[in-house]
Amino acid sequence: MPPSTDHIHAVTEAYLARHPDERSSLGLLFAALDGADAPTSRKTCPAHVTCSAILINGERHVLHIAHKASGKLLAPGGHNEPADRHLRDAALRELHEEAGISPSAVVPLAGYEGVPLDIDVHVSRDKIVGTRGVR
Repeated sequence: MPPSTDHIHAVTEAYLARHPDERSSLGLLFAALDGADAPTSRKTCPAHVTCSAILINGERHVLHIAHKASGKLLAPGGHNEPADRHLRDAALRELHEEAGISPSAVVPLAGYEGVPLDIDVHVSRDKIVGTRGVR
């Protein structure tokens, strides 16, 4: 079962507790969460939630992957799958799929266990897409 709307709300509120000035920029995310459609389904338009992993190594390098469709360098990430119970599960699964890095090899940034480093709402191909970096 993909992440529930309640889970996404809770993670977003935890993020906003640290970044209260970003609430207005997340209005489209809240609108998607309040809608009738499943917010994690790639079929939900114009908005749906995706997840990304922000991976930083000991030398402070950030992993980027060449996105297949856009050619842009992005953090590993993508759509939620039915087996992803939490947003971090989707991000770690995508990290493993795209970079071959096992979730067990990843250590959360101290103080950010389960809280996104960033929540971004952006327009992509005439759709609004949200991404979350959780590791």
